[in-house]
Amino acid sequence: MEFTETLFERSIGRPRTRHTILLIALILYGAALLVGALEYGMDSLFAEGHWRGLLVGPTVILYVLLIAPRLTKMENEVIDAILPLAELNGEPSDALASASPSIDPQQELGAIAFGLLGGAIIVAAYGGLTLDWVTVYGLILTPAMLGLLSWTVYASVVSIRVTAALLQQPLSVDVLNLGPFKVVGRSSLYLALAFVGGVTIALVFSAPDASVLLTLEFWLINGPMFLMPVMIFFWNMHPTHKIIASAKEAELEDLRHLMRSLSVRLLEGIRETEGASEVTAEIQALIAYEKRLEQVQTWPYDVSTLRSLVVSVLVPGVTVLAQVAVRRLLGG
Repeated sequence: MEFTETLFERSIGRPRTRHTILLIALILYGAALLVGALEYGMDSLFAEGHWRGLLVGPTVILYVLLIAPRLTKMENEVIDAILPLAELNGEPSDALASASPSIDPQQELGAIAFGLLGGAIIVAAYGGLTLDWVTVYGLILTPAMLGLLSWTVYASVVSIRVTAALLQQPLSVDVLNLGPFKVVGRSSLYLALAFVGGVTIALVFSAPDASVLLTLEFWLINGPMFLMPVMIFFWNMHPTHKIIASAKEAELEDLRHLMRSLSVRLLEGIRETEGASEVTAEIQALIAYEKRLEQVQTWPYDVSTLRSLVVSVLVPGVTVLAQVAVRRLLGG
């Protein structure tokens, strides 16, 4: 089933060949190094750390271009997995279209314009009015980077429109077969990993030293950022968790109601030994089924997914410590 694609999905969210990515990387990094060589000289560019400010823009842009197609693909995989469970009256596309919020292309353009304006203001505030090579470069790359980031954040937020509409529909949930919901766990993990990548890039180019790590300000700013992947992971899965938990509770309630009815039959005195034996066996089977239901996990992730999340949370911290260790080995 097809849905109207956003501008993001039709452009940034499209997969690209390796040759295309390589060409974009050569253009972006080549331009950055050329500007640095013209402004600082090649020796000072690396010796004095000017490369960090020049290469952060190309790195962020390339990162977004690499992860955007995967984000779009994961959204489609979630829809394809959940849609067969939806008990929709009439055509699914009609029901979902009425339940899903419409995405105006002008809103996407507004998100881009917001990032572009923010980038221009930042360059003007820090670079002044001096039109040297670095300032001109910054006036192009920084708004482009922030415009792309703003667009990506907006697209990521609104991408849940169809999924949210699906989850609001009556769903046929088999609590003993949660395979269709596992894709939500994988999607949540990928969103968390995408955020980890962004944080790691920021830490690499900010290059905090050992003295900064001992300040309260560093941990007040970056501490929540280190934990944000966990919040994103569980926040994205929470609606699915509620659906599974509700289905599990309903199943348990029906089961316990049946067990009470059978118990009442025994207590009322079934005189036939054979009949009592059958009811007792049925109750024992239901008790075993109840234990199995109680063990059903209502969060749609497995051990490997959780392990990947834990490792991802450690990546930014390990990155910072590695940078400090390398600088000490190199003498500053």
